[in-house]
Amino acid sequence: MFILEDGTGLPDSNAYVDISYVEKYLMGDRLARFNELTEDVKNATIILATQLVDISYEWEGNRKSLKQGLNFPRTDVELYGFAVEGIPTAVKKATAEAVWLSMTEESLFSTDNRDIIRERIEGAVDISYANPKDSLNNSVTIFEILDKILRGLFKKENINTGSSIGSAQVVRV
Repeated sequence: MFILEDGTGLPDSNAYVDISYVEKYLMGDRLARFNELTEDVKNATIILATQLVDISYEWEGNRKSLKQGLNFPRTDVELYGFAVEGIPTAVKKATAEAVWLSMTEESLFSTDNRDIIRERIEGAVDISYANPKDSLNNSVTIFEILDKILRGLFKKENINTGSSIGSAQVVRV
């Protein structure tokens, strides 16, 4: 079920933007591709994009409530000297951009770049991968556009490394 966060910290919210916002954000061919989707698929894509934005960063400040469904709204966050309240426009824009990424990327959650630490081919193939945390070249998908849109809202140590994401199966729409 699609539940739009209204900036108050709804416990069941799962989206930072709605279809209308994405339609206003995307332009040209990007908008035409989005409009080819059914309403249910559009909402599912927005939920996926919200998850990508929500879990990819170590955000500044603190969640407003322990019970809220998403990481925003937050307290103790300033951007360009102004207190951030509700859902920042940058988070909404990044979510709309992530909608497009989810429509064009093979997988938003990548595990392809892990180093192989052991490979055995006897009776059966047995491959072991390095834990991404053990590698200097972490197995992460970096979406630089999201990093740039969200600059100032997440902890600075994430700026040079990009957004780091866990692994999950994603179906392109």
